[in-house]
Amino acid sequence: MNDKHALDDVRGKSLAAISRNERWFTVLLVLCGLAELVGLVAVFVFMNWSDPTHRLIFAGTMLVYVTLALWIWALAMRNRIGEQRILRAVELLYESSKNEEPS
Repeated sequence: MNDKHALDDVRGKSLAAISRNERWFTVLLVLCGLAELVGLVAVFVFMNWSDPTHRLIFAGTMLVYVTLALWIWALAMRNRIGEQRILRAVELLYESSKNEEPS
């Protein structure tokens, strides 16, 4: 029984650390999004739309930016799939250990 209590303490501390890290990640993600928005607004404000060179640089920049954003999104989806696999494996281990314990 003592081992289960120690294990629950470790799980609780781990979940608290994960929750804290997720909050910081969310804050940093929002700050990065705001910085990107400020940069994009600055580009639209200061860009000379009548200059073909400015338009060409803008188009090239947006192509690179969109490509990088899609790669980051794909990487996030891959990470999410890995997390789901790990959580499912932990769930299966918990279910199998629960079934093995005598009632």
